[in-house]
Amino acid sequence: MTLVVAVVAWSVLRPIWSGVTGRAEEEVVSVDSSTREALLEAADRFLETDPKRVGSYVLASERPDLIPRVFCHEEFIEVRRKDRQLLLGIVAVCEELARSGASLVGGTGYRTSLLLTIESVNGGLAVRQVEEASDGALNVPSVREMFSFWGAPRALDLAATGSGMHDVVRETAREAFGLPSGTDVTYITELESASSPGP
Repeated sequence: MTLVVAVVAWSVLRPIWSGVTGRAEEEVVSVDSSTREALLEAADRFLETDPKRVGSYVLASERPDLIPRVFCHEEFIEVRRKDRQLLLGIVAVCEELARSGASLVGGTGYRTSLLLTIESVNGGLAVRQVEEASDGALNVPSVREMFSFWGAPRALDLAATGSGMHDVVRETAREAFGLPSGTDVTYITELESASSPGP
């Protein structure tokens, strides 16, 4: 029992001691599982298709013949209310991937904390704005501004340790492209190195 109390106390107090608690002041709201899923689906749909992001990715620019797609996976951090809009805090992994024969080819990818402004439109959810952690120092200053007191440490921890999220994205891409589970990913920089003439 003492060990359980100690673990809970550590998980609660660690963010305070480490100084990485968030500063956002909007009300954090509790959402049920179906609302959470709908919010994450809206985020996923937006991040996978936003032309301001997708059009500049490396495969789309340099190998459009491969017909690359962007695949994302999001982990929920929190929802806050701001007037009639909701602020969805997530950590997202997105990767640009394509099939080339029996191989999976990767281009641009990232894992970062995001704050999406979402509103209800015609019975659905629409993303109106995306704020991205954009500074150095492991994004700590901007994440503290983007998230609530308890949300910021969760976002920072997941952004630092969430490498498994990439595995989810790649497996989703393999399935979408009809490739066997576990097919290796070759990144475009590796392809370019292999095709470059030696000295």
